[in-house]
Amino acid sequence: LTITKRSGRQEEFRTSKIENSMLSAGITRETAHRIATGISHHEGITTSEVRNRVIGGIKNHEPQAAKAYESHPKKTHKT
Repeated sequence: LTITKRSGRQEEFRTSKIENSMLSAGITRETAHRIATGISHHEGITTSEVRNRVIGGIKNHEPQAAKAYESHPKKTHKT
């Protein structure tokens, strides 16, 4: 499966990248793993869709940490 980046580029969908982004925002390893592996996805899902699903999952498991993830800087793409 692939994910569509903000730049429009397609990349392999990897739950490890989602998990790592949560860990760098201070989410516990257990919660990050549970959310990352539970994200439902489809071919071509966008990074924005994934981010919204991750934020929803964090709010359900660690509500106090959701704000930290939401304010965690998004990577910018190079053109």
